[in-house]
Amino acid sequence: MQPLLNLDSAIFFFINHTLANPVCDFIFIHITNGAFWIIPGAIAAALFIKFEKKKALVVIGLMLITVGISDPVCNRIIKPLVNRSRPCNPSTPVEGGRFLLGFKTSRSFPSSHAMNMFAQAMLLSLFYRKKTLYFFLFAAMIGFSRIYVGAHYPSDVAAGAVFGVCIGGLIYGIYTFVLYLKSNRLSQTTVAQ
Repeated sequence: MQPLLNLDSAIFFFINHTLANPVCDFIFIHITNGAFWIIPGAIAAALFIKFEKKKALVVIGLMLITVGISDPVCNRIIKPLVNRSRPCNPSTPVEGGRFLLGFKTSRSFPSSHAMNMFAQAMLLSLFYRKKTLYFFLFAAMIGFSRIYVGAHYPSDVAAGAVFGVCIGGLIYGIYTFVLYLKSNRLSQTTVAQ
């Protein structure tokens, strides 16, 4: 286990310290900030509803359900169970780390940003398969930003991505199963008549 933790710390230090420069500092502080994706997301949702009202309402509803599941599962179940300190924890900070968002005492594993973003990326990619790369690149950029600013270790982000993909896939699977049951019930009713 220790070699993996050492590798995790080494990758963290490379992203957080070795790649550091003022331009990336500015960019990734803004990317990791919710305003970077909440405001464009709200605009995209409004346009989406305007042009594809019925499908948009279904997809947005499922996105809200997805984050309504992934965020509490991350913060109320997994993080307390694992109880890992952040690299920016004031009592045990990573030596030589750069903590662009300041020190935080909250738990680190997994990254809720990564878990929520990858859950959404998975869900959206199942509805819009041709745009899969864009959804996952966006989620990966958010995840990378969490390491760059010093808020998470790489394994926090990787685990958040895996958990998020599972939750996004599960929500889509439940949705398609409900549609299947509904269409099956409708076809049985039609035959009976």
